[in-house]
Amino acid sequence: MSEAPSSMLGNIEAEAALLGTLLMDNGAIEAAADRLTGPDFIEPLHGRIFEAITRESALGRSVSPITIKPHFTDDPAMQALGGTAYLMRLASDGHTLIATGTLIEQIADLSRRRALRAGLIDAAGACADLTQPLPEIVAHADAALVLPEESREAREMSANEALAAMRENSATSGPGVLCGAIPPADEALGALRPGQLVVIAARPGMGKTAFAISYAAGAAARGHGALFVSLEMPGEDLAERLASDLAYGADGKEAVPYQLIRSRELSDWQRRRLGQVEYQARSLPLHITDPAQLRIGQLDQRVRRFARRLAAKGQRLDLVVVDYLQLLHPDSRGRSEYEAISEVSRMLKAIAKRHGVAIMALAQLSREVEKRPDKRPQLADLRGSGQIEQDADIVAFLLRQEYYLRQAEPNPGTVERLEWETALEDATSRLELIVAKKRAGLTGNAFCRFEGAYQAVRGDA
Repeated sequence: MSEAPSSMLGNIEAEAALLGTLLMDNGAIEAAADRLTGPDFIEPLHGRIFEAITRESALGRSVSPITIKPHFTDDPAMQALGGTAYLMRLASDGHTLIATGTLIEQIADLSRRRALRAGLIDAAGACADLTQPLPEIVAHADAALVLPEESREAREMSANEALAAMRENSATSGPGVLCGAIPPADEALGALRPGQLVVIAARPGMGKTAFAISYAAGAAARGHGALFVSLEMPGEDLAERLASDLAYGADGKEAVPYQLIRSRELSDWQRRRLGQVEYQARSLPLHITDPAQLRIGQLDQRVRRFARRLAAKGQRLDLVVVDYLQLLHPDSRGRSEYEAISEVSRMLKAIAKRHGVAIMALAQLSREVEKRPDKRPQLADLRGSGQIEQDADIVAFLLRQEYYLRQAEPNPGTVERLEWETALEDATSRLELIVAKKRAGLTGNAFCRFEGAYQAVRGDA
C-alpha cells in the first residue's frame, strides 16, 4: 500500500484509524455506514475492509479481525500486507485521540472533493476536444458541480418526534400549492406539497401547456413562487400564451384572443389591456426559462438558483413546471430511451425532495390512446418508461373529446351527423382531468373549461 500524495485528496492514516476503531468498537459502525461507502476510501483495500465490516454488522454479527478474515482469503492486497496480521494491527492502532465523527467527516469530505476534481478534469479535457459540442461540455461541467453535493440526509425520529415535526412544518409552510384559477383541478389534485412529483400527461392537442400555464399563473397570483421550464417552445411564444391567459382573467370579459396577440393585429383597447396585463405580471413571482436543451443536473442547478433568487426577495419557490418530461436529457451518456427517461424521472423526484418544491412535469402519452374508441388514457400509456408511474406521487391525464370529435365529422344530413352534433355540443370547451394515481388520496375525474382561443383553462366546465 502506498501513501497518497496531497494532490490525491486522501488520508490513508485517517482511514486506517477509522477501520481500527470500528473493529474494536462495533457501536460506531452504524454512524460510519450512514455517511460512507467503500468507494469513499482512497485506498481500495480499505474500502473493501469497510464493506466487509458493514456487511457483517448488518447481519447482526460481531465484527473483529477474526470474523472478517474469511472475506480476504484470496485478496492479493491483503496477503501482501500480512493477511490477518494487518487486520490485527489496524485494531491495535484503532483507539486514537481523534473522535470517530471527525474521521468519518474528513473521509467523506475528501471523497466528495475527489469526485468534484475528477469531474472538472474530465470537463476540461472535453473542452480541448474540438469534436465535442460546447453545450455538451457545459452540461458535463454542470453535472460535475452537482455530483459532490449531498442530498438531504435521511432522518431518524420517533413517532412522537415525527408528529411534532409535522405540526411545526404545517405552521410554517402552509397547506401547499393551490392554483385558485382552476377550482376543479385543485379539488382533484389537492394541494401540491413540497417534495411531490406530479405528472400531467396527454396526447398532443389536449391542452397540456395551456393547463400548465393557467395553473402556474394562478398559483403565482396566490403568492406561490413558480418556475416554468419550457423545453418545447421559446420563451416568447410562451409569453404570448401567458398574456392571453392573464387577459382572460376570471370571467373572460376583457379577453384578448391568442391569435391576435401572435399576429400583432390588436385594436387600441386590446393594446391597453395587454399593458394592464404586463403591469399585473410585475407582481407575480412567476419566472420562465427556455433552454434549447437541458440535462437533469442542469435543471437541479436552475431550481437551486431560482430558489435563492426568490429567497433574496423574501419569497419562496414552491412550484416548478417542466414542459415536458421526455425532452429532459439524463446526465449519463449512451442510455436507451427507457433508461434515459427512467433516470430523468427518478431525478425529478429527487430534485423535488432536495429543494422542497412541488414539480409538475408534463408528459407525452403513446399513440395507443388513439387506438381505443373512447380515447381514454391509461397508466400503461406513459411513453418511454414505467418508472414515471412509480416515481410520481400523482399521475393525471387530460382528455378533450371535442378534439377527437372534430376530427371525425360525419357528412351533413345523416343520422350519424345528428348524434355527432349532440356529442360535440356536450364536449365543447370541456377538458377532463383524470387522476389515475394519487399516492395520498383518492383517484377520480374532474371537468374544467378549456378556452382554446385564449389558451386559458378555468373551472365551471
